Amino acid sequence: MNISEQERTNKFSKYSGNTSNELLTYLKRNLKTYNVTLDWKQEPLKFVVVDDKSHHIEHNKKYLVSKISNYIEDEWSHVDEPTRRRTVKKFLDGIS
Repeated sequence: MNISEQERTNKFSKYSGNTSNELLTYLKRNLKTYNVTLDWKQEPLKFVVVDDKSHHIEHNKKYLVSKISNYIEDEWSHVDEPTRRRTVKKFLDGIS
């Protein structure tokens, strides 16, 4: 499913401010994401790999935000927790 530029802008407007661009870049470069296409399903299943384990993104966003935030906490301790969590949410929304 392709979304228009306007829909994409609306999707990310809730994240204006209070996110870290450096952390978002780090997440994009270091967390592997992939899609699995199935014949019977119209849209592909989207997965993210955290700590060498694949996690389905759909319906697991709250769990994944906590998991990824805890996973990067030591390296990104200079970023406060609310900013870190919002940046992870933005990253997950960008995948799905």
